Order: sequence, then C-alpha cells, then structure tokens
Amino acid sequence: MRESEREKEIKQAEEVYEDLLQTRRSLGTMLAQTIRRGRDLDEFGRHMRDLPRLIRQSDLRKTELRRELLDQRARWAEDEYRRAAEELSKAARVLEQARRAYVKAEETATRSGLEARWLAEARDKEAEHLQELLRVPVDAQRSQVEHEQGEQDGEREETRGEGQGTQKHWQQGEVRAHDPSQVSGDVRATAGPASP
Repeated sequence: MRESEREKEIKQAEEVYEDLLQTRRSLGTMLAQTIRRGRDLDEFGRHMRDLPRLIRQSDLRKTELRRELLDQRARWAEDEYRRAAEELSKAARVLEQARRAYVKAEETATRSGLEARWLAEARDKEAEHLQELLRVPVDAQRSQVEHEQGEQDGEREETRGEGQGTQKHWQQGEVRAHDPSQVSGDVRATAGPASP
C-alpha cells in the first residue's frame, strides 16, 4: 500500500476515534436528552456498554495503521541506510585509491622534479664545457697563428741576417781577392819557386 493511502486511512481512523471520545464526553448530555424525550433507556444502556469496545477497536485500528506506516518508513530508511552504507563503502574505497594515487603521484612528481633539476644542472654544465671546448680551438688557433707569425718573423730576420752575413762574407772574400798583399802571399805560397 502506498504511503499516501495509509496516511488517509490513519486520518479516517483518528477521526472515528475522536468522534467516539467526544461521544463518551457527552454521555451525560445524551442521557438527559434521552430521558427528556422519553426514549428507550435500554438502547442507551447498550450504546453505553458498546462505546468502550468501539473506542478500543478504533484506537487499535488507528495504532495498527500508524505502526504499519512507521514500519514501512523504517524499512525504507533501512534500505536507504543500506544503500548509503554501500555508497559510503565504495566512496571509502575510491578515496583510499585516490589517496594512494595521490601519494604515488606526489612521489613521482618529487622524483621527477629532482631528476629534472639534476638533468638541467648537468645540461648547463655540459653547455659550459661545450662553450669552453669551442673557445679553445679559437684561442689555440689564434695562438698558433700568432706563434707561426712569430716564427715567420724570426725566419725572415734570420734570413735577412744570414743574407747580410753571407753578403758580408762574400764582400770580405772579394776584398781579400782584391787585396794584393793577401793575394800575392797566397799566390807565392801556391805558385812555388820562381824560375830564373
């Protein structure tokens, strides 16, 4: 039975019950009217004897209907509680899984952050090293060019010096060749005895 139908029955039972109570409260007035009108007092007596039974039956009916309604609502509440408990249990499992996933994600993020920082530092060091390596050949090339230029300048100076020394030596030999004292001495020495 639907709850609305049960509530309607309860309302009707309560009205009957209230009517019977009202009748009991007004028994004195009803008895006076019966006597005044000259009606049968036996019928009134039967009515008075039946009234407590009718009130009790009405009270029982009203109470049973209320109990059935409350029982139905309690079953619905229990069903709702059971569903809510199941949902709560599912939510607790999901929450636990989410907590574990959060902890795992947090650990991964921390580890990844540290690794990213370490890799960035390593990359920066390698970039600096690469820049140094790229600078060294330029500096070495510059030094080598300067060294070679210095050697070439030295060779030129030596060549100039040797040229001048050779030229001086050659000029000195030429001077000796033209110097009669040196030549005659040499010639005499090499010519041998003069013929008579």
